[in-house]
Amino acid sequence: MLKDEGKAMYQTIVMTCGVSLLSLSEKNVFAKKTSELLQLLCIGKREFSELLSKRQIDDETREVISKWIDQTKMYVAEAEREPNSVSAEYSMMYELRKRGKLGKFPRVELVLTNTVGGNIVEQLLQRLFEEHFSASVGSSYVDIDVSEPKQMNRILGEYMQKVSEKLSQGEPSSTCFAPLGGYKIMTALGYIVGSFLGYPTAYLYENSQIIHEIPPIPIHLDDRFVQQHIDLLRRCRVDAIHMDELSYREHQVISTYSSIFQQEEGYVYLTPFGEFLLEHERYKHLFETKYFATKQVIKMIEKDKQFSIDQIKELVKKLKYAERIIPDLQHEKEFEKIDQRKVKFHLYKSITGKVFRLAYQYDEAEDQLYANYLWFDHKQYEREAEKGVGLYEAYDEFQDVTHLILGNTIK
Repeated sequence: MLKDEGKAMYQTIVMTCGVSLLSLSEKNVFAKKTSELLQLLCIGKREFSELLSKRQIDDETREVISKWIDQTKMYVAEAEREPNSVSAEYSMMYELRKRGKLGKFPRVELVLTNTVGGNIVEQLLQRLFEEHFSASVGSSYVDIDVSEPKQMNRILGEYMQKVSEKLSQGEPSSTCFAPLGGYKIMTALGYIVGSFLGYPTAYLYENSQIIHEIPPIPIHLDDRFVQQHIDLLRRCRVDAIHMDELSYREHQVISTYSSIFQQEEGYVYLTPFGEFLLEHERYKHLFETKYFATKQVIKMIEKDKQFSIDQIKELVKKLKYAERIIPDLQHEKEFEKIDQRKVKFHLYKSITGKVFRLAYQYDEAEDQLYANYLWFDHKQYEREAEKGVGLYEAYDEFQDVTHLILGNTIK
């Protein structure tokens, strides 16, 4: 085994993953098995490629894929015999171990696209890494939509934040980022995240199976910049701002910090790095939404905490970033018996398998949500909402529950 003397071993590896594991190339040890999947699905190579990029599939296709994944267990041993003919992700782990740079029980964090292919790859890699490298495996998904630039920037910002969270689980001296698959821009932005946080990046050149380790380049942003321009950052985060609406000083800031602000067709909005910056723990307290709730809402949240918190966060996301009016944000207008003149709180109708109805106010200027009344029972909700319960007046005093919504307990 080759070793790099004097260099620390990696205990945490964060990888972006593609679908090379499912390649139909003859060089791939899973190729024969993947070809069998095409036969089971009765589709050709082109249809298979389209299937891998889909986000949703029918139940019949899902069942065929699930059974196929179970049958791949017999190919796990063959993968170990030909480690450089499996996938980029597997080759990276093998080469790190070969060079004596892989911890005995490493933690591997996979970042995958939220597609059929990503889901299949996650399951296969988890099995391979656990059995062959004694690794514990975690994963997270990102939705990449290249059709709309503003939305794309926000999604890539979220991707950068996920990479940041994964990297931060380990120390820089024993953690590396390995951008191996997915969109090419994910590699570039991932390196920026690693450098910003002080983590190295590892790249595998598959043709020669050579690992290139790139140390982080110092990336620094004066904290005073965020403090001084917080209003401009907030505005550009919420929506694209027309350049004519900005002051001369703001024009200068945008021109100077092109890594944070993106200009297009007379409008300005945040770049992916700008989106990431505002989500980073160092500045998060300046930009995160403040949440307030009545005692009734707090009591209801405790009955189904994670579900409630997820739905409240989803509501805020829609309020901030929806590019069109969503009727479910003002569902009170669907009630004929509600006196709209008395309404002080809107009614949110969540689209989930479970009932979640919330009477709320949102202060856009201050980025504050006020949760006034919450229902889990549909009949009770219709009966009380028709009478204006929770809609006409505040139920009781509001308490700051930001810590509860963001993961801590109420103080």
